[in-house]
Amino acid sequence: MSVLSELRTGPRADLALLVATVVGIAAASVHWTGLVVGGVLVGILATSVPRAVVQGLTFGGVVLAIHVAFVWWNGALDAQFATGILFVLTIGAGFALPTLAAVGARAVTEFTR
Repeated sequence: MSVLSELRTGPRADLALLVATVVGIAAASVHWTGLVVGGVLVGILATSVPRAVVQGLTFGGVVLAIHVAFVWWNGALDAQFATGILFVLTIGAGFALPTLAAVGARAVTEFTR
């Protein structure tokens, strides 16, 4: 059994996914490309390509929830909603980037065996 398959299905799989999520959130808090980094990390740990879609969407949702909570805490949520298309772009990128990165990373590891 390889190290990667052990991380995906072994007894510490949940811990590995949690660590990947926390590292991805930390990267996303510094720069938007952290969404891609987090997506790749959770995608590599996915047990299948469909599961990578779910993990990428979940990671994106967690990051967006943290973002909305941070903006709300600072009293700028109304201003964020008022930006219109930029708000839609934020939501779209928040879900699309990690999901595409997760699927791509899992597909690469799937087909390079």
